[in-house]
Amino acid sequence: MFINRQKELQILNDRYTKSKAEMFIIYGRRRVGKTELIRHFINGKPHVYYMADLRSNEEQLEIVSNLLAEYFDDKILSEQHLKNWDLVFTYIESRLESDKRFVFVIDEFPYLVNVSSSLPSIIQKHWDSRLKKKNIFLILCGSSMSFMEKEVLSYKSPLYGRRTGQIEVNPFNYFQASEMLDGIKEEKILEYYGVFGGIPAYLELIDQSKSIWQNIEEQIFQSDRLLYNEVNFLLMQELRTPRNYFAILRAIALGRTKINDIVQFTGLERGVVGKYLDNLINLKIVERKVPVTEQPHKSRRGIYIISDNYFRFWFRYIYPRLTYIEEGRTKFVMDIIKKDFTSFLSVVFENVCKEFLKKNLVVIPFEFTSIGSYWDRDNEIDIVALSNQGDILLGECKYSNKKVGMDVLENLISKSSLFKDKGKNFHYIIFSKSGFTDNLIEIAQKQKVILLDTDFDYRKFV
Repeated sequence: MFINRQKELQILNDRYTKSKAEMFIIYGRRRVGKTELIRHFINGKPHVYYMADLRSNEEQLEIVSNLLAEYFDDKILSEQHLKNWDLVFTYIESRLESDKRFVFVIDEFPYLVNVSSSLPSIIQKHWDSRLKKKNIFLILCGSSMSFMEKEVLSYKSPLYGRRTGQIEVNPFNYFQASEMLDGIKEEKILEYYGVFGGIPAYLELIDQSKSIWQNIEEQIFQSDRLLYNEVNFLLMQELRTPRNYFAILRAIALGRTKINDIVQFTGLERGVVGKYLDNLINLKIVERKVPVTEQPHKSRRGIYIISDNYFRFWFRYIYPRLTYIEEGRTKFVMDIIKKDFTSFLSVVFENVCKEFLKKNLVVIPFEFTSIGSYWDRDNEIDIVALSNQGDILLGECKYSNKKVGMDVLENLISKSSLFKDKGKNFHYIIFSKSGFTDNLIEIAQKQKVILLDTDFDYRKFV
């Protein structure tokens, strides 16, 4: 299923129509859909596509030689393989035609560099000398975020300054993921998204004919399934000391969101924890949040959250109970998940509500300059949007099985006193999983309070 990558595909197709040489970098975590994007791009275009793996350098050179021999119909090359990567690019240069576009893709580029560390320098040499003047569209793609950012995109890389474009393929947000879960009712989509997150390959595993609990049992509890060891594999691929990262992520999953709490939980030094947190942020596994009214680099109220839904689910429920799962005591683990699941999803729901407001700017009756959450020692507000004109939106997100009533609105209005020095025009919005009482709907219509349920239809309660 190919959805929600039209923008990225359009970028590649637009560049393809140009006559200039392109060196395009495509990166993003494993199973996010990079290869599918590339396959759609090269379909119907003259190309050679190679996916690197863990084989020896000699074996990979043989495969690439065979692919080039087939494309260029070169019988000699099919019998006498190219012996090094310098010869590969020399050969490509010699066969390119000025009036014919040629796409050369190296997928999982980091694997290839692991067995041929000089490859980036070789590509740089050929690009500077001849390739940049040829009608070539070179794509280097990789799943190791740390490698691609440090060894390909950073200024220390031999390829720095040579790339003509890059695309980071990100996981789907809730609304994009919903398109892959088209057969599921809206109120259930959040459950699947909250557990499986926005990685397309994870979402494809979902059996829509079964409950969320059956899908967890079959796709996460079973040791032979992809998701069972996925977190282990990703962290070991990206990080040198995964044990300490596991401890930090476990602390955050348990609600130790301040750096002092993480230090105390893990027993690691504060400077070490800070360095590891920065690495997790760069990998987009963890996010540092501050109250919307404060500047990120100056705020002392910063907290750390696991921004990836599957990582958050795994570290909260699976990682501390792997022994039980391996012993077959899955019912015990599932009972724990079921008791806590509403609380777990409430955070997901809040994030989805913010996504909705950023995506549907027409909902908020003013142009906001910032949107986020607010908290201090005594108060919390799920959603706060601010403008330069003195307009402020305050919002609550209620993920529970009962309808939201007037008490929630009254409490929200009372909290407006916290922002008297920042604005003068207050607006209110309430999101609810289970709808609203008739009394609240009536008052909201009179006072122009915005009400939304999981349909996210902002005209529903007007």
